[in-house]
Amino acid sequence: MTVESDEQDGATLLRPLAGGHPHGRSTVDIARAIADGDRHHRRVRLVGSAGAGATVVLVVVAGWTVAANSPQKPAPAATKGSTSPSTGPTVAAVGCTVQQLATPEGEGVRAVIGGGDPTGKYLVGRTYPGGRPSTVVWENLRPRKVPMQGEDPSLTGATSTGVFIGSSYTGADTLTAWVYKDGRFLKLAGSGAIASAINEREVIVGSVQGRPAMWASPTAQPTMLPMPAGKGWTGGASGVDDDGTIVGTLENSEVKGGQAYVWRPDGTVTKLAQPMVRGKPAMDYRARTVRGGWAVGWASYDEPDRGPRWLAAPRWNLRTGAVDSTDGVFTTINAQGRIAGQLAVIAPDRTTVALPLPSGFDAKSAMVMTEAISDDGTVVAGYLNDRNGSLDAQPIAVVWKCGS
Repeated sequence: MTVESDEQDGATLLRPLAGGHPHGRSTVDIARAIADGDRHHRRVRLVGSAGAGATVVLVVVAGWTVAANSPQKPAPAATKGSTSPSTGPTVAAVGCTVQQLATPEGEGVRAVIGGGDPTGKYLVGRTYPGGRPSTVVWENLRPRKVPMQGEDPSLTGATSTGVFIGSSYTGADTLTAWVYKDGRFLKLAGSGAIASAINEREVIVGSVQGRPAMWASPTAQPTMLPMPAGKGWTGGASGVDDDGTIVGTLENSEVKGGQAYVWRPDGTVTKLAQPMVRGKPAMDYRARTVRGGWAVGWASYDEPDRGPRWLAAPRWNLRTGAVDSTDGVFTTINAQGRIAGQLAVIAPDRTTVALPLPSGFDAKSAMVMTEAISDDGTVVAGYLNDRNGSLDAQPIAVVWKCGS
C-alpha cells in the first residue's frame, strides 16, 4: 500500500480492508505501509485530512493486523532479561473519562493531536479551517491558534514552559523545522530539517537531509549524530529524554527493515535489543519516543507463507537493556514506563487501564491514535475517527483524564 493523497483520510483507506478477517491472508503490506507512513509522519507529522502519515498508522490501530487479543488484554512477550510477568495484565480499578477537545471558534470539529508536554498542560496539533491544516495549541484544554509558516504545517512536541516544535514545507519539496518560543516561530538551522521531539532543556532532535540530528538549543546549529560504520545509512532521531538520551531509527539498503538505536549522553551509540512479535524476532523495529529512561516504538514480523504482518509495541528499559513487547500499536510513553494506545494504558508490571470511547463510537470500528501521556498518567491525548464513516470519518481530538 502506498501513501494516498493528502486529502485521503483514514476511513477511506481502511474500507477496502474492513471485509478481511484479521487472521486471513492479506494482500496489503502493512508493515511497509507503517514504515513508509512513519517516515512521512516524522517528516511532517500529520498530513491531509487525518494525515497520510497518520492514516497508515490508523489502519493498524483499527485492529486489522494486530494480534487477536482485545485492546485491554495484550499478550506480553519479553526478552533480554525483562521481568514482565507472562500471566497477562491486571486491570486497574482506577478509571478514565474521555472528552472531545474544542477547536478554535468558527472552525469545524476536525482536529488531530501531534504531541504534548510531560505535565499534560500543553497539547499540540492542528485543525482544518476551510479544509486546510493550521497549527493549534491546547493550553489546559483550551485551543489557541499558533499559525506556522509554510504548507502542511504540523506541531510535534512541547515543553512544560510552552515551547513547541514542528515542521512544514517552505518550498515545493523543502522541509523546514521550527520552534515556537516567546510568542513567535523561529526557523531551526539546517536545510531539509525535521523537528521531531524536544526535552525540558529545549534540546531538539530530528533529522537533516535524511540523517539524525540534534539542536542543543533553538538557536544552535544542528549536530549530526553518529551512525554505524559503512555507507548508505539514513534515518532520524525521534525522541530525547531530559538527560540528553536520544532514540531513533536507522536504515541501510543491506539491512532488512529499520533498527532502533540509542545515543547516550556519554557519546556511545547502541542498537536497541531486538524485540519479539508473537514469539518471533522482529524483522523491522523502530524507536518512537523516550521518557524517564523508557522508550517505546513499533515492530513487525511477517509470518512465512501466510503474508500478514503482525505488529507489536516494544518497550525498552534503557537502564537495564530489557525489552518487552505488547501486541498492537502503543505510540507514547511516560516517565513511569506506561505506554498508551489501543484504547489502553499499560504499566511495566502489565497493570492496564482502559481508555473509553466517546459516545457515538464503536470499539470494533473506531480508529485511535494516542500521541501524549503525562508523567503522572492523569492525562492521555490523541485523536480518533470511525472507519465505517458514520461520523464522516472526521478525526476528532480527544483527551482522557485518568486517576493517578
